[in-house]
Amino acid sequence: MEDRCRIMIVDDEFIMRQGIRYMMNWEEEGYVVAGEASNGKEALERLEDLKPHIILCDIAMPIMDGIDFIRIVKSRYPDMQIVVLSSYDKFDFVRQALLYGAADYVLKPTLNPEELLRIVRRTAQKIPNLQLVKKEFSCLETQLEQYLENGKGEFKEHEFLQTLPHSCFRLMAIPLVNRDTQGSNMAAMIYEKAENFLKDTENLCTMKFLHRQEVLCIVLNYDVKDTERILERMRAMMEQLSVLSPRIAAAAGKQRGRLAELREDFQSGGFLEAEIFYHRDSPLYLTEENESRQLGEKFNIRRFTSCVTEHSYEEALDIYRQYIEKAAEAQMPEFKLKNQTKNLLYNLIGSCQEHLAELEDIRREYFQKIDQVPYCEEFLQVFYDMLNKITELLGDREKNGDRYLKEMLQYIREHYREDLDLKNLAEVFNFNYSYLSAYFNSHVGEGFSEYLNRIRIQKACDFLSREDGSISEVSALVGYSDHSYFCRVFKKITGKTPSRYRREQKRKS
Repeated sequence: MEDRCRIMIVDDEFIMRQGIRYMMNWEEEGYVVAGEASNGKEALERLEDLKPHIILCDIAMPIMDGIDFIRIVKSRYPDMQIVVLSSYDKFDFVRQALLYGAADYVLKPTLNPEELLRIVRRTAQKIPNLQLVKKEFSCLETQLEQYLENGKGEFKEHEFLQTLPHSCFRLMAIPLVNRDTQGSNMAAMIYEKAENFLKDTENLCTMKFLHRQEVLCIVLNYDVKDTERILERMRAMMEQLSVLSPRIAAAAGKQRGRLAELREDFQSGGFLEAEIFYHRDSPLYLTEENESRQLGEKFNIRRFTSCVTEHSYEEALDIYRQYIEKAAEAQMPEFKLKNQTKNLLYNLIGSCQEHLAELEDIRREYFQKIDQVPYCEEFLQVFYDMLNKITELLGDREKNGDRYLKEMLQYIREHYREDLDLKNLAEVFNFNYSYLSAYFNSHVGEGFSEYLNRIRIQKACDFLSREDGSISEVSALVGYSDHSYFCRVFKKITGKTPSRYRREQKRKS
């Protein structure tokens, strides 16, 4: 009676095969991944040697697809159980797979470790003479990944010493999936090239695992005397890999004296997201030489929007510039940095009421440039060029705004005696009423009514100092039809009643 259930993974996507292999603690549950294949034909050729009990098989594969593979396997090896893992939920695929003898059919997008384990357990019950015995501990790579990620699971450092006997440890992370790897085929090639390079490195022991199907994590174990040589070998490896994918990069954590200390590197922000965007001079960078910086406060979108609405463009653009500079300095992931830059520009354009056509031209031109720049230095140069164009465009509006403001204030000083309000002013200068209210507050530092009252009271003070007319007459002369209201406003601004102000002025003279 067998106590180990052998699993075979058949999928043309390298990342998917690795993801299933490392999705759970197979050995801990009584299973062993016996082997892999990238298509049905290759899998058929390996069946006799691997003798799997359960085959996890994709449907859409080159050379021989999953349906033909299932039909042939069940005709030759009726006791082998096949679980179909597919991205397709079409009924015809499900029906054909089950008709030819598949034990189950699962959609990849819904797959998770719990569901996969449940399905495999159910399938294993159909296999005669198989009695699963769980291992007390999972394989070392899985133990290590679990510990580094969340500190959970059994982790006894001494158990690793036979595999990793040297005195120094360093964690290296190579993202296999980015916009330039051209899918899983390139990722598979990078993985295999890295593996071969590591095998050929003298006095270096390694342990590898694929984290979340997209980052190759490598524990480098060596003696302290070999530190520089090992780092040079890693740089040479990354130089070779960059020939396959020019935008590939790797991060190497600090040199540690204990394996458990690698968790600090694994958990540090951005370590698993190494991007050549910030490291154009070398595809391998050391974290101790590039200590990550925190972005700090979130973007003040409320203040930014308020400045744009009030047409305080200089301040709005300065807020925009400072945030993007800090984000780049903190090495925000490239995709997020570029998206943030474009989103804030959208916000700026959407809040402007003038120069819309010109701003839209700038947006189209620089969105394309932002998407295309490969490195942070070029990105910032494009960003600054864009800001200069926007500043030049909206700066003309601000200069015109200064002229309009002077003319408006002059108009108020000349017409303060009239029944004047903000609506009149908007009509005279052909401004939107709501915009003019915000514009006036922003540029004058007080609302229209407060400014008009201040001008009127200044004129009232002149009259009270020079004229002998009654308080009511002075009130009418400066534009107040209500005498009592005039007195309240006068006292609020000067701190005195009109009568007291007149008496004090007379005493002084």
